[in-house]
Amino acid sequence: MPFEISNLKKHNSYLLKLLTENLPDMLWVKDINGVYLYVNQAICDGLLMAKDTNEPIGKNDLFFALREREKHIDNPDWHTFGELCFNSDMIVIENNRAMKFEEYGNVKGELLYLEVNKAPFYDKDGKIIGTVGTGRDITELKKIQLDLEKSLILLDQQKEQLEIFNTKLEMRVKEEIEKQKKQEHMILHQSRQAAMGEMIESIAHQWRQPLNIIGLATVNLETLYAFGKMTEKQFHEKMDIIGLNINYMSDTIDDFRNFLKPEREMVNFSPKKSIQEVLTILSAQFHNNNIIEVLKTQCDILFYGVENEFKQVLFIILNNAREAIKAQIEKGKIEKGTISLSLECKEEQGVIKISDNGGGINPSIINSIFDPYFSTKHHANGTGVGLHIAKNIIESRMKGLIEVTNIASGSCFSITLPLATEEHPN
Repeated sequence: MPFEISNLKKHNSYLLKLLTENLPDMLWVKDINGVYLYVNQAICDGLLMAKDTNEPIGKNDLFFALREREKHIDNPDWHTFGELCFNSDMIVIENNRAMKFEEYGNVKGELLYLEVNKAPFYDKDGKIIGTVGTGRDITELKKIQLDLEKSLILLDQQKEQLEIFNTKLEMRVKEEIEKQKKQEHMILHQSRQAAMGEMIESIAHQWRQPLNIIGLATVNLETLYAFGKMTEKQFHEKMDIIGLNINYMSDTIDDFRNFLKPEREMVNFSPKKSIQEVLTILSAQFHNNNIIEVLKTQCDILFYGVENEFKQVLFIILNNAREAIKAQIEKGKIEKGTISLSLECKEEQGVIKISDNGGGINPSIINSIFDPYFSTKHHANGTGVGLHIAKNIIESRMKGLIEVTNIASGSCFSITLPLATEEHPN
């Protein structure tokens, strides 16, 4: 006996009918052949393009799909939804259970996605006589999902490109680090050669006076001996003079050897002691260039680092000041030079200031003097690496700061370094 819609209606109350007809989701009932037995308004408007809920009764999805395409012969993709629906009906019937599907196709030329739930329904004897279903428009959600999937694919591609870029960047960084190491090694080598030349010049200045004294004492000894007028007392006096000056020259060699010793041990050291030792090395040159130095210390502090590297910084700055003052004296702009050094405490830092009356630095280049190979000297007199080395030692190795400013009569270098802590015991 064929199923009649009148039989179905007997099982529905007025309230249930009112509810289903006004649901925003699509709702339908089909027989076992996919012919509509009942529909609500939502499926008429959103999928079938039916004029009312009575028109679909006795018809299937393909009927409405073909009717829509006939109205738009120039666009065969105007309505393609109906072909998939019957297949999912048959799957539900074959499996004899409720199932969920995601169905899609063109409706009015636009892609429509539906989240569809279908289930079999039975007669009083338990025989499947059709299916019931609901459909919810998930087009906007699906677009978001598809856009997200595209974005994820694009993100994966970008991630892969980024990994390739990072690999290349790491290789480039390693190459640049090696290149920088080689360049720094070369700069250090050039700086050391320049320092050696300046040290030899300092030794010559330091030894000139004791050698003259030894020479005069020797000549005096020879004269007294030749005339037979030398007493034992005179002999010992002259030998004492010669011995004292030889010892002075020996101490000078020790000072220079200690200065040039390639030690790399990080220790706590006294900057006051380091300054005094560098001033001792340069004292003869300062005297010969008519330069006086003044050291003022307001506190006794300790720094942490390689002491000889710190001395090298002082030597570079003081030697540059000496040459600037020498040039000013030769030009007749000043009669004598002055180099003032101060050591003071500032919170948990020590500040060393070195000022001179050497005329200062041209404002147009003052911001470049710490650059490698930048020099205001003639090429024969400078390599342009000294102040670059000084900046690297103070800021990279000792975690401090080195700055320079012009003052009324010359320039002032300021070195700021953190004080040594108990973590760095002597």
